[in-house]
Amino acid sequence: MSSNLITLYDIPNKLPDAPGSPTTWRARYSLNMKKLPYQTIFLELPDIEPLAKQIGAAPTGTRRDGVTPLYTVPIIHDHATGAVVSESAAIAAYLDKTYPSGPTLVPTGTMPLQLAFRDAVSDVFGAFRGFMIEGIAPKLNDRTVEMWKTRLAEQGVNLDALFDGEKEKVWEKALTGFAKLDKWFEGNDGPFVMGCEPCFADAVLGAFLRYSWAAFGKDSKEWKDIVSWNEGKWVKYLESFAPYETIL
Repeated sequence: MSSNLITLYDIPNKLPDAPGSPTTWRARYSLNMKKLPYQTIFLELPDIEPLAKQIGAAPTGTRRDGVTPLYTVPIIHDHATGAVVSESAAIAAYLDKTYPSGPTLVPTGTMPLQLAFRDAVSDVFGAFRGFMIEGIAPKLNDRTVEMWKTRLAEQGVNLDALFDGEKEKVWEKALTGFAKLDKWFEGNDGPFVMGCEPCFADAVLGAFLRYSWAAFGKDSKEWKDIVSWNEGKWVKYLESFAPYETIL
């Protein structure tokens, strides 16, 4: 292994060119925007915690009991510095600090704004979380799906009863959320959150769109709806991330 290589830990799925987590897409976009050399190691969900403990990655939260540490991806291991960093925003900040050349993911003073945008995006996509779970579950490998079911059950989510007969209303709520998200871009000089150049906040939105594309499939009604919303804004936005989608 090259001493100057960064390892990104991700979750696999059965599709080509479509890793299994929207949060790891954030980190991948960040690495590719910075044009940094890295490699991807894919881990099934049950293997994340043992690996994280082995390399010294910090937990990113706690389980439902509020006590047990929760280990998630993305995690990066920078073999040039020895640093191990968990969570996509922390990874973006680390990359800017350690590798200041090239594009800046989080310009000075913008982290609170970018995290607010991240939370707004999470709220929007949370509205159709059930659709994404339904779409991506068959594309994940069996070991990951089994643990995922357990994690979802801890949150009161039944993989076999996601909508309680309210599927159309849930989808309408998602449309409303995208309309609110569109307002974040009003008055911008360019197509991205902060203007003409993408930043970490854009990686967050791009990652969720990319994950949705993988979950639903390009020929699905759901994806065709997203493509049509806000005058085609979101598919154009995702297309702007094509240069950063290389999986190394």
